[in-house]
Amino acid sequence: MAAGITAFLTEVSRNGGMSFSNNFLVEVKNTPKNYFDADLLEIFCEEAQLPNSNTATGTQNGLITGLGSVDYPHTRVFTEFALTFMLDANLSILKSLNNWYYDVIGGKSNNTASVGSNQLSPDRVMRVRYKNQYQGDIHITKAESGKNSATERQPITYVMEKSWPYQIDAIPLQFGSSQITKVTANFKYERHYTMTQDIKNAPQLTRGEELLKLKKVVL
Repeated sequence: MAAGITAFLTEVSRNGGMSFSNNFLVEVKNTPKNYFDADLLEIFCEEAQLPNSNTATGTQNGLITGLGSVDYPHTRVFTEFALTFMLDANLSILKSLNNWYYDVIGGKSNNTASVGSNQLSPDRVMRVRYKNQYQGDIHITKAESGKNSATERQPITYVMEKSWPYQIDAIPLQFGSSQITKVTANFKYERHYTMTQDIKNAPQLTRGEELLKLKKVVL
């Protein structure tokens, strides 16, 4: 048993340690407008999803006598993903998400008004814009802690091409214990690909350094 544990720890160490789900980065790029502050995205994005890989299949019969139907792949399927954000008192991320969504359907001038200004006309029209007027790329990077920062080592980045928010979930507000307000936005995209790098030999914290860092955070 001891030899098995030693072999396991050796293999984990050789591959850069274990991966932890609370280290990641989210970036929005190549949009027609700069909707988000990059620092706010990094700080306030609480939950993200690395997209799945899925395939649509068809069925072929009679391939081999007695075998029955056999599935075969014909199309790659890209399913939507969600991002959840904590909100500051200015609701900065929520405003940014709304502005992006309003650029998809309606445009900002048709959906928002400043406090104290005239209300929007009830007869205003809402038009869906062309995709090149609102779509952009979303990068979700799975990161690991290194010598200099918690996100220094970045083994894989998923690039969701031509993304856009199709749904902003309802935000519950209620009396009771104080909780941080959060918003979840759901995105569709055209397709995704990955960018990878080998981090096995990248500098990382030793076990003693990790414990010391944790002790400082607790104190």
